Amino acid sequence: MKRIDLAAVFDQWPAKVLALGAAVLLFLFNRFDSLESKVLSLPVRLVADTTLLPSQDWNNRVRVTLRGSSEVLAGLDETALEVLADFSSHSGEGLWKAPLQVVRHGAALQAEGLEVQVEPLELLLSFERKVVKTLPVQPDFVGLPGRNFELSGSKVIPSIVTVEGPRSILEKMTSIATEPIELRGKTDTFTLRVRVAEVSTLINFPYGSTIEVQGLMTSSLATLTLAAVLPTPLNLSSALRLQSPLAPVRVKLRGTPAALSALDRTDGGSPSVVLLADLSNYSIPGEIPSLSLKAQIPEGVELVSLEPATVAVYLEPVP
Repeated sequence: MKRIDLAAVFDQWPAKVLALGAAVLLFLFNRFDSLESKVLSLPVRLVADTTLLPSQDWNNRVRVTLRGSSEVLAGLDETALEVLADFSSHSGEGLWKAPLQVVRHGAALQAEGLEVQVEPLELLLSFERKVVKTLPVQPDFVGLPGRNFELSGSKVIPSIVTVEGPRSILEKMTSIATEPIELRGKTDTFTLRVRVAEVSTLINFPYGSTIEVQGLMTSSLATLTLAAVLPTPLNLSSALRLQSPLAPVRVKLRGTPAALSALDRTDGGSPSVVLLADLSNYSIPGEIPSLSLKAQIPEGVELVSLEPATVAVYLEPVP
């Protein structure tokens, strides 16, 4: 058997080592240059004690960089990879750290030469005990209804919702509002489906967050009835007089509460209006079977009805 000449092997060994190193680097650089990269933003799935929940806002998506041939990368999407943060070894509330693990599925399992890098490498997260609570829902109405209309009542179906979240947040919650419900310009009773407002991204609604709100819109104008208003004769000829006082009239008015309260008052303190019976077209004695009346109504008040709308007048000469 021919013996190896060790002297020849180690002759000029520094130069030979450098040459070998250069060859390895050239191989690696050539391989690196031939690979393509693809960046995915993937959600992080937490594996933790079911009695615990994250108690701080956190970015649940991470950057995953894939390197491989163009053929391999073309067949990969977000469904081929899953990022896990396993906190299952921790129990009780606290601040815990877990490495981020990338699990391959489907085509990624068979991808040859695929390199996967995740950023960051680990996740630091605070956990608290999970609390489940039922809270009453308060509708959040905004805006002004149509002119002379108001929201006189509302109903929420269901009136409560179930929420779950970390202890420190739910301990402070006694009710939950809906998203803003616009009343601007509304005059008709309405039914809307709305969501409850998002208080925190850490709060979940296991049975859904959509509810139904019914709103009852009614006129904001008040009604006032004056049982017996005596009409006042106007432009009566000096040669004539009334045979008897004019019969009282029932007057129904509608207006804003402020306008109705500002009506003139009788000597007894009751609100009143002036009803005029215009006699300017009558100059001879006799009966006027149906004389129309005119009401003097202040601004902000509407005349709904006069009962009766006309009166009978008997004129006689002045002695």
